[in-house]
Amino acid sequence: MTLATAVVAIVQSGTLQAQIDRIIWVQIVMAIGMAVVTLTVLALGVAGVMLLFSMRKLIRRMEQRAEPLLGAASRIAADATGTSTAVKERVDEVLQTVQELNGRLRALATEAEERVREFGAVLDVVQAETREVLLDAAATARGVHTTAERLQGARGRPPAPPR
Repeated sequence: MTLATAVVAIVQSGTLQAQIDRIIWVQIVMAIGMAVVTLTVLALGVAGVMLLFSMRKLIRRMEQRAEPLLGAASRIAADATGTSTAVKERVDEVLQTVQELNGRLRALATEAEERVREFGAVLDVVQAETREVLLDAAATARGVHTTAERLQGARGRPPAPPR
């Protein structure tokens, strides 16, 4: 080995050593980064498990408090159903009563209309008979009047000309 080769080997070994030092530092930084990431993931996992346990306790407490509320809501729904059924029955009764009254009113209106027609027919007959009686009475009165005038004329007065 020559001196030049030894110098080159020493220079190269220095450069090689610097590169190895850089690689070591990069690996150390990466190891530290991975350790930080791993610790962060573990911390998040532990926090998640603790959150699940606290949520479970909260759900149990809410469940105990919600049971009376759900029972009350069920009773209210049952009462509302009963009330709506009762209201529906009453409305049906009122509707049936209105329909019955409507039928009765129509029957009464038809009967009243028939009676008015019959009364109108009776009035027509009475009017015709009354007209005939009045005409007969007027004719009779005129005949009596004419006869009276002629009888008076036969006693010495001249007869009145016929009308």
